[in-house]
Amino acid sequence: MRLLGKILQFGILAFVSLSVIYTTNILFISPLSSVLSSAIGFVLGLSLDHQTTPQHHEESPAVQLNVTRPLYPPVGSDENRGAATLSTSPGLFSWASSDFILESGLGHTGYINVDDKVVLSKALANSMHPSNVIPYFYRAQGSFDSDGITITTLITSNRFEVFARLVEKYHGPISVTVHIKDVAEHVQEILESLHEMYTSSATMTTYVDVHLVVDAFDRQFNTWRNIARLFARTDFVMMLDIDFYPCTDFRSVIKRSSTILDKLYAGRAALVVPAFEYVDFHEGTNYTAFPTNKAELLSLAKQNRIGIFHASWGPGHNSTDYKRFYSGRSGEVYKVTRYQAAYEPYIILKRDGPPWCDERFIGYGGNKAACLFEMYLSGISYYVLADHFIIHQNHLYEESARKTERKYNRKIYSDFKEETCLRYLKRYHDNGSLRSEVAQNALGECKKIKYVFRAARKYVDSPDRKSFLAGFGPGGKYEGAVGIYRENESAAKIGRFDKELIDGLPSSVKWIAHNGAGYDPVDVHACIARGIYLSNTPGAVDDATATTALYLLISTLRQYSVAERSLRELEWKPKGINQKTHDVTDKTLAILGLGGIGTRFADLAHAFPMRIIYHSRHKSPDAPNFCEYFENVEEMLAQADVLSVHVPLRQETVGLVGEKWIRALKPGAIIINTARGAVIDEEAMIRALEDGHLAAVGLDVFPNEPQVNPRLLEFPQVTLLPHMGTENQDTQRKMEVRALANLRDFLTVGMGKDLVPEFKVKSKL
Repeated sequence: MRLLGKILQFGILAFVSLSVIYTTNILFISPLSSVLSSAIGFVLGLSLDHQTTPQHHEESPAVQLNVTRPLYPPVGSDENRGAATLSTSPGLFSWASSDFILESGLGHTGYINVDDKVVLSKALANSMHPSNVIPYFYRAQGSFDSDGITITTLITSNRFEVFARLVEKYHGPISVTVHIKDVAEHVQEILESLHEMYTSSATMTTYVDVHLVVDAFDRQFNTWRNIARLFARTDFVMMLDIDFYPCTDFRSVIKRSSTILDKLYAGRAALVVPAFEYVDFHEGTNYTAFPTNKAELLSLAKQNRIGIFHASWGPGHNSTDYKRFYSGRSGEVYKVTRYQAAYEPYIILKRDGPPWCDERFIGYGGNKAACLFEMYLSGISYYVLADHFIIHQNHLYEESARKTERKYNRKIYSDFKEETCLRYLKRYHDNGSLRSEVAQNALGECKKIKYVFRAARKYVDSPDRKSFLAGFGPGGKYEGAVGIYRENESAAKIGRFDKELIDGLPSSVKWIAHNGAGYDPVDVHACIARGIYLSNTPGAVDDATATTALYLLISTLRQYSVAERSLRELEWKPKGINQKTHDVTDKTLAILGLGGIGTRFADLAHAFPMRIIYHSRHKSPDAPNFCEYFENVEEMLAQADVLSVHVPLRQETVGLVGEKWIRALKPGAIIINTARGAVIDEEAMIRALEDGHLAAVGLDVFPNEPQVNPRLLEFPQVTLLPHMGTENQDTQRKMEVRALANLRDFLTVGMGKDLVPEFKVKSKL
């Protein structure tokens, strides 16, 4: 009986326990779980109410996205702080089938979940890995208008004080990426400092979303920028560096202007807020004394107490056109008309749509300029707010890191510009918008990169040789033409004026006016056979080509290219450089070909003074009296310290300066060439550089332009230019006028003045 009683007692106790558990679950745990799940989903979901409304869902059958992640730590809580808080349970990106697929009897009604770490690793695929990214580590408790402007910025632990200052000044939404070095004790310390800063200010908890990046990699600036922008919760963002202080209320101006808002929403405009800094370092640390309106700013600028941010690096901000900013009328918004690839202002733009910052840029140098370069190519134009400004809060920089990282990023930026140009030109070509307004930024900017534009010419809608010749036919736009004005750039579209092209021209064509002194791209003999005159522009290029030769002369004698290369590699003067260089004065300059350019160069070099000797096919009756003529070229070469080549490229001059003539120069001599690359035997010249017979070489021309023999790039004492002899606006103007004058004279008096030497006839053909 006693045993039976104990069994009965145990059964009653078990029944009561189970009843309590069941009742608790029904009445408390299940509802509480549901409420908490809904609340957390609302707080942490990436599809926010003001961005993804039910109407938007009804209009689009696109896949739906739902992300839920626990919030660590809760604001105001001291629990779960430190490194342990970074071990969060995985959030999930969820996709469901579209209504269109479900109506077809396919797809699935449930969600497919993907770990958010996987999705983020793909979204940030060009960043350094592994990296632990924790969005909304702290999430602002305030609500934001969709047309608000979120400042997106990035900080490390040593900038918490400056960040808190920005928060109190802006009083608006801020999305900040906080980087923490992945060292256990460091993580714990920074998390505590971050928690203390965040919870100490009601403004902070109202307006600031904090996103953590914990890894071993310093200064992934563009990755951090992208994270801050990705998780911003308004339609517009402002890319701002943490050390800038917003001095004026640009938000209210933008919000009141439907014109500005329309431009921003269209995704084709970004607003520039001009940046300034104090001249005196210490004055620039006192943010409380910063001007608060444009009148105060102008007063300080007139006193030379404040100026353009980083004025020593003009390309960074000069395109803002500060003169126009100073004189701009109240309320003016003006367009940036002189964009260039180093431009890196602070901008306000649409969050969704513009390109993201390229994450390959690690550290200082080129990172923000690369962001704006791709945005510009995508069709975004920059507009300056003429009443508003930000001011830099001066601080010391990590100069050693900046120098090293800038060197690396220069190379990355060069490659980045090329590949971005090719990508956008192809995109515009493929979607048929290459000649539309949206492509004009890319066309204008990518033309500056000659290699890119030549490589991409198949994407550019321009006439080829066949369509060019067809234009001379009946009803064509060139029908009946008697003259052709030719520029060297035309070769990229229709090729050289060779026998095939000239034979394809109609009998009406009687004159080709070539814009250039060298006319080797035109087949002279084919012209003579067809009865077509050919003129060039001698004299128009003399000054520009001669001064280019002078630059090469000085650079090679003093080996400035060696010194510049050393400086770009962050080294000071190369060791022993003074034992390898020479002054220009009293050296002997040998000129091969004393025509117009050679004579002008002789005038310039004689001023040092230099001894001038020359060889031409004949002694020139117009040679200055200080020029000594040598009938035997090898005798001349034996006395030369420097040989400068100025002969035209013809069949008989190809390889003229070959092994024999190069070896006739005294050991340690220098060759400079501004004529044509094929006049010199390049292989023989390189061999002489390798064995030291030539001390240096200066070249503005190459045999297979635009390709350059990579072996030449290995010699630091070689000065190279990309055929820059006539590349200036003054000379280009002279050449155009002279070429067109030849056409005019032919049409009005029957003959132009500048027939090439092969034409001996002085009257009409």
